Amino acid sequence: MKGILLLLWCLLLMTACGNKEKESAEAIIKDEQDCMIQEETDMSAFIEVKKIIPLETSDVSLIGSVEKIIKRNGVIYVKSRNRPLLSFDENGKFLNAIGAVGIDPHQYVQIADFDVKGDYVYVLTSNKIQAYTRSGKWEKTIPLTLNASNMRIAGDEILLFVLGDKHVIHVIDMDGREKASTLEGNQALRLNRAIAFIPYGENILFPMGRSNQLLAYNIKRQEFSMMKYLMSGSLTNKREAELMEETPHYDRRLRQIGCFDGLFTDKTHVIVPCIEEDDIALWIKDLQNSQCQAYQLSKLKNDITFLSASSFFYGNTEDDSGFLTYVMPYRLEEGLDKVSGKKKEIYFERMRKVLEPLGDEANPILVEYKIR
Repeated sequence: MKGILLLLWCLLLMTACGNKEKESAEAIIKDEQDCMIQEETDMSAFIEVKKIIPLETSDVSLIGSVEKIIKRNGVIYVKSRNRPLLSFDENGKFLNAIGAVGIDPHQYVQIADFDVKGDYVYVLTSNKIQAYTRSGKWEKTIPLTLNASNMRIAGDEILLFVLGDKHVIHVIDMDGREKASTLEGNQALRLNRAIAFIPYGENILFPMGRSNQLLAYNIKRQEFSMMKYLMSGSLTNKREAELMEETPHYDRRLRQIGCFDGLFTDKTHVIVPCIEEDDIALWIKDLQNSQCQAYQLSKLKNDITFLSASSFFYGNTEDDSGFLTYVMPYRLEEGLDKVSGKKKEIYFERMRKVLEPLGDEANPILVEYKIR
């Protein structure tokens, strides 16, 4: 009998320890040491441009106001306002539209979000997800009982971001049946980006407003846990929501505490912009050796597109093999015109060469890059 009681006690302790580990918030970046570079730095010192891709411009491939761009398996997908979802090859040549704008059962009035898995493209629209082949042919409709604004394919499941429900995160299967929901909604969680779900190893991360908290969904274990951006960050989602309700100028207060503005990942690096007072600290973590480096955004010199450094890192883009940003040709021309003759180096010449054959109404130019 004593042996059975002892065994039960050990199992209870193991369960308690397991729950404690599950509830503890892992930090993406352990910022105990000062890794901040204070001096002015050329972005080309830590960024390697893999490719500059002007997207083909024609009557059928014309892009409006860009809302989201992702690259998957060598194909570039572009969501723009009041336009169908368009696809281009890795050199920017137009391939086809994915579905069409319309009111027919196999069309969509507007695109809330989209994702790609294998040979299929999933388009989130009002109360349903339309599945198409990569050639743009309709395959099936996944009905939804929720009005979602963002989605992400996670293995054999779909993550949804929902505002009009008690919980903002829902998990459904590939037929639309709900499997789980979590994260009670508040005002701070309404501040979502065009790309709301970010891949991170075996996890899909959901930034919780501008707080130091992230919700992580492990694809293999099919379970949720909590993570943090920085070890030292103190702003919780609950506190952010309280500040939004209590403080008229809550944005200024968030900057004083230290808040976060997005997360960018590829298979080897993570980029975390942390807003502190009137500047942004750009944290970069090497996933292979866990080393971190931080740069003050105001001291970064954009010697690649010759625009502001912030425009380079805020573009609602995702690349499955690196990082991606985009620039409109007229903005690039403005940046190049301001460069003095002494500073016309390799990237100036590359950008000018790409820009020369393009017209004023040309589609965006994509810049695919890696962290050195």
